[in-house]
Amino acid sequence: MTEPRPAEPPLCVDLDGTLIDGDTLVISVRHLARSTPWTLFVLPFALLRGRANLKGYIARRHVPDPSSLRWRSEVLGFLREERERGRKIFLATAAHRLVAESVVRYQGLFEGFVATDDVSNLKGARKAVHICNSLQCKEFDYIGDSKADLPVFRAARIGYLVAPSRSLSVAARAVGRIAREFR
Repeated sequence: MTEPRPAEPPLCVDLDGTLIDGDTLVISVRHLARSTPWTLFVLPFALLRGRANLKGYIARRHVPDPSSLRWRSEVLGFLREERERGRKIFLATAAHRLVAESVVRYQGLFEGFVATDDVSNLKGARKAVHICNSLQCKEFDYIGDSKADLPVFRAARIGYLVAPSRSLSVAARAVGRIAREFR
């Protein structure tokens, strides 16, 4: 009799630059510049209360329509394959939670998400800690695309890189185990 294969740890995927080719904060600011340009004058004051507050201010005024985002088909295909194998997939993003909620609803791939709220900007080491605490797991795998993700790659069991520069590829491999690079 064959023993059941142990469940793999959750697979967490970043949004901006990883799951999509673009940045939802930049998309939202551009939209605000076109639709309500006066709101741009408030942005420096919102930033004075921290980056998380700024992201919340922007997200309450505009969340990009997920159908208009440029999705990375290779990454989405990989996530679908992993989900079909029974793996739990989570969105782990520094984008505001309102943006994350919209993406999770639209894609229908995710068990849940960890995201920036009005108090905590989930970037870098803070994201890695929040993943472990929120998902109550000791191990997770991570798909990311930037140097800000290096602390997350260090904490992850296995990492996957999306469109990395040569220097990012070298740096990520120096801190973690990278299984694949998506181009």
